Amino acid sequence: MAVGITTVGAVLATLLGVLVGSMLSSRSQSEQWSRDRQADACAQVLRESANLLIEFAKLVWQQPPPVADGANVPTPIDWRPWNGALSMIDLVADHAIVEAAHAIDEQVWLAHQKVKRGWVADGEWMAAREPIEARLQDFVNIARSRLAVKGPPLHRLTGRPSHDSPVWNFRRSYFSGDGQNAGNNRSSAVGSCERSSPKS
Repeated sequence: MAVGITTVGAVLATLLGVLVGSMLSSRSQSEQWSRDRQADACAQVLRESANLLIEFAKLVWQQPPPVADGANVPTPIDWRPWNGALSMIDLVADHAIVEAAHAIDEQVWLAHQKVKRGWVADGEWMAAREPIEARLQDFVNIARSRLAVKGPPLHRLTGRPSHDSPVWNFRRSYFSGDGQNAGNNRSSAVGSCERSSPKS
């Protein structure tokens, strides 16, 4: 009888182990599926926000004529991909990620209203897009904290210089490795030669 009890106990322990393992495995697979869906949705938000920034830049470069306050202005932008990305985030993402995506959308709305009305000059676009990029950075850091390996927050999303960097003056000197003003140095050398040459 003792052998029978031992055998039954062993069988029950095995069945319990299988059941617990199955539950843990199912939970792990469910969590992995959720992370994958959230990561896909976050990538879609980043992709479509980049497309919107390109479309906004095109409108700025075209410089639509400024319109009066209160006027309703049509726009050629197709909002369906962006709205679809937000809807997917709403469906599958963590609450903090959803809120961060909506914060991007708020800045997108504000920028769009100014751009399509011709209230952003060509030289002002880099500064005008900064609120959107700030919310994008927040979004990425929140998504990383929920979905990726733990680590410090990102301090920037690209290597592009800030809008007030002298690089945007497009002088060759700012792109040289030594930081010297090659153009001015060349002009100075030419001027020196001209001054030292004998007059004809």
